[in-house]
Order: sequence, then structure tokens, then C-alpha cells
Amino acid sequence: MWRWQKHRLPTLVALLSSAIVSWGLTLGGRVAHCDSATGTWLCSVPRSLFGHDWTTTVAVDTAQHWIDVSINGRALWGDEPITFANIDAGSSYSITALDTVTHQLVKGNICFTYLPILSLQGDFNNQYQVSTVTMSWPDNVSSQPMLARIKHRGATTNMPGRHKRNYHLKFINPDSSKMDRTFFGLRNDNSWLLDAGQVDLLRIRNRVATELWLDMCRKPYYADREPQALLGVRGDYIEVFLNGKYQGFYALTEAMDRKQLKLAKYDEKNHTQHGMLWKTKQATDVALMRQYQDYDNNQPTWQGIEVKYPDPDDVMPTDYEPLAHAIKFVMNSSPQEFIDHVDEYFDLPVIMDYWILINTLLAVDNGAKNIYWLTYDQATDSRLTLAAWDLDCTVGQNWINTPPHNSDIVGPERQLNFFNNLLLRLHERNPDNYCIKTVERYRQLRQGILSTDSIYQRYHNRIEWLKGCGALDRETRRWSGDSDLSGCQLDFDAELAYVRQWLDIHLNKLDNTRFRPYVHGDINRDGNVDIGDINSLINKILHQDRPTWYEDLSHDFTYDIADINLLINIMLYRNI
Repeated sequence: MWRWQKHRLPTLVALLSSAIVSWGLTLGGRVAHCDSATGTWLCSVPRSLFGHDWTTTVAVDTAQHWIDVSINGRALWGDEPITFANIDAGSSYSITALDTVTHQLVKGNICFTYLPILSLQGDFNNQYQVSTVTMSWPDNVSSQPMLARIKHRGATTNMPGRHKRNYHLKFINPDSSKMDRTFFGLRNDNSWLLDAGQVDLLRIRNRVATELWLDMCRKPYYADREPQALLGVRGDYIEVFLNGKYQGFYALTEAMDRKQLKLAKYDEKNHTQHGMLWKTKQATDVALMRQYQDYDNNQPTWQGIEVKYPDPDDVMPTDYEPLAHAIKFVMNSSPQEFIDHVDEYFDLPVIMDYWILINTLLAVDNGAKNIYWLTYDQATDSRLTLAAWDLDCTVGQNWINTPPHNSDIVGPERQLNFFNNLLLRLHERNPDNYCIKTVERYRQLRQGILSTDSIYQRYHNRIEWLKGCGALDRETRRWSGDSDLSGCQLDFDAELAYVRQWLDIHLNKLDNTRFRPYVHGDINRDGNVDIGDINSLINKILHQDRPTWYEDLSHDFTYDIADINLLINIMLYRNI
């Protein structure tokens, strides 16, 4: 567990004071952040200034030791204002000066954005390190330094050799206590994440998919007690500097934790577990709910499942029992037991919406792992619901780009075929007409939030917003061809066109296959009942496949000759 002793206080105060460094330039009181790699200053200003001239004062910090400063060929003289003509995404204004220390001519450029700018200063690795953070807002001239514990985060995105990394920030006071911060009008908390979109050729897939999930998913089963509970994280885009070097644009988001999910708190007085949160990090047989192995409550992980709340650093032993109980039910219950009791173990409306989401977006990394399982309060109701996480491998994006848009894995004609056992059994046994209700829910959503145009517009609007402030061009210059992208070039217009084409093909396929309305006897789900269905059923009998409710016509949980006889009767008498 992370703790600081009182003698660390002077060190933290000194670190915070050292953050108030010479920025070099301020424009109208606004900090301009310098990229040491390119000699470009970037200043955040209101969106309303774009497309217009801005006449403002320019101040040069005396620590720069500059004289003979000129901007766009005009000498800077005292407090006399300078006009930056027609600010837009492509605007660049030259700056020159003579450095009296090095006696060299300084040359650079000034550019503008309407995104907030976050500057990080410190040494970063896989362990939390105290660092300084400065946020510059477009509508506020203040750039107040803050302290935070910061580390790299992620699994594959944090492997050696990665460059545009993700970060976890935990803000603190100079005395090392927690300091809550709020950004974009979202929650007030000390814990925030920076999402790089590291392998994503569009950079925004995770954020857009999560926003879609938050807009389409139903409330969890405990919403009557916690109406503000969110089964995903919110955030928005910023541009980031790391130790004086431009790092591109990131999504600054909330963290997935007890506060976001509004889980019942651990009872510290009586040492009693209530709300619990786990994350599936690996697709092990236990995480897939198809095998059971004993757990150890004195360990922070169990067969690829990680305890997230209560934090094992704070509360140990933990308690895997609610999750283990549900896994054993999925594994061991008879078909009829599963049908009769699954809703006592799982929050089925949310599970249903999640199934629709990951199939709609072909979320190839989310059918088995990257799931947060949670129970609101095991003392009163141990049902499990879930929260969606890490949706970057969606709408045609794979976790690697060799080759990009791998058609064998993420092509639009593909369907998800790797799920945990709960999702499989729900669609095998159809409890309370679950599958029919799922199709009805999907087709209802397709008339609105999941229409092809509506989904595409989410990506288009985000890209246009980022293009309008120049962030896409800066991202392209910084990261195009990097090994994070397997050497692929960033081309946002081409990638957006690919997303549009992908959605057109994929959603049409889903409409006519996995989410086609069920027809009694339509074994192969092609919309017809004919000899093809008899052949499909015979193949299933020969291969001893697990029975699925709409194929198991005799409802005896097996495939046999009785099912074939019933199918023949359906074909013979269908039109009578």
C-alpha cells in the first residue's frame, strides 16, 4: 500500500514549486507549451477565436534570455499587442529571437488549439511516481501546477518498446493526501486515466464505443438505490506534453471503480464485504466460466481475474465467493436449472445489451475478457452485473496492425465466436425467451441509436472536432509510421471511410444472420425452412454439438432423430 511519511512533505512542496517553471511564452495570459522536438509552441484558446483574428499581448519570460523577438516578422515591443490573423487548424506563426546566453538565433512557430493541454513533468514507469501536472484550459488563463502520482498503465499497451503509452494519474496534496479534481464537469475524484489509443488507426474507437455503451445500456439492477451508477467511464480529448515533448491527443477519462459504479462501501468497522468489483484480465477457463478451480482469498488474483474493489492493498483477505458461486452455477447447472434460476445470479437486461454491443461493434477482445463483474452489495443481493471496458478493438480494428484491418479476424463479414460460457448458455437455452427478446431489443435499437448513420456519425463528429483544431495533423506528424502502429501510416480520412464501409457491411450481415427474427424450424438461420435445415441438423447430431434452443425442437436438451422428425413435420405442414 502506498504511504508517505511526514518527512516527505518538504520534498513534495519543492517539487510543486519547481513546476512553476519558465514557459517561455504567454499569449494574452495563456501559457504556450513548447515542443522541444520541433520548436513549436501550442496555446489553447476558445473555439470562438478560430476563423477570426486575435489581437493580444505576448509576454516572454525573462528566464529565456531572449532579445529581438519577432512574430511573423513583426518585432515584439513592450506591451504592444500582436495580431494573429485568421486562426485555424493549419495556422502557424513564426517566432524568432536572439538567445543572449548561447548567442544563437531561436526559430520556432506558434500554433493554436481549442482542446485543453495537459503537461506532465517527471520520471514515468510501471510504479507510481510523484510528478507535476499542469492543465491549460481554452476558456481560462490559469495554468495551475498540480501534484499527482503517475504510472504507465495497460497490459499489451505497456510492453517494452511501446511509445505512446497510457497513464494513470492520482492527484495528491503537498502533504501526500488525496486531492480530488474535476475535469469536463464530470465526477470529482483523485483518480483519472489517459487513454492513448495506442494501436488504433483512428485513435478514438475506445472513447466512441464507450459513449455508445453508456447511451444504450439499461440501468443496473440496483438503480433504484443508486440512480447515478454508471456502467462505463466518461471523458473527453486533450493534447498532452510529456517532459516538454508533444505526445499527441489523448482521452482523459474517469476510472472504473466503486465510485463510478456506486457500489456499497466496505464496512471498515466490522470488516465486512459489501460491494465487490473484479476484472477479467485473461481468458482463462475460470474467467470463461467453463471450469472451476479453488480460490485463495489471500491473493489479489484468481485464474486471470483481478480484485479491483475493495483494493487488496487496503483489505485482505478479499472475497471471491459471490463471483465463484455464479461461475459454478453457469458450469454445473442442468439445462432446466439454468433456465429457471439464471436471473437470480445475473443482471440479464444489462447482459443482453452487452451482447448486442460487442456483436454490433465486433469487439474481438471483449467476449471473454476486459469485463468488469460487480455486485452491488453481497449482503443483500449478490447478483452480478457488468461494466464495459477497453473497447479499442472494435469496428474493424485488431489488437495488432500486421496486417491492418485483418479480414480473417476483424473483417466486416466476420461474427464474434469467442464468448464466456454465460453468454453461450443464454443463447443455447433461451430462458424466459431471452434470445427472442434480444433480437427484439436489437432491432428496436437499430431504428435509432444503433442505426448505421447514427453509429457512423459518432466517429465522424469526433474526427471533425479533432481535425478542426489541428490535433489530427499534429498526431499524424508525431506518430504516423511508429512501431506502436506496426509501421502503418495514420490517415484519418481514409480510416473514417473504412469505418463507414465496415458498418454498412457488418450491420447488414447482423440484421440477416445473428439478429434475424427467429422462425420455428429455421436451423441454419437463413430465413427459410427447407432441406438446408435438415442437413444442418444432421451435421449437428453427427458432431454432437451442444444443443441450442431453436435447434432442439423436442426440448429434451439433446440432438436426435426426434428433432429431425419434428423438423420434417414443420416443413410439411408449415403452410397448412
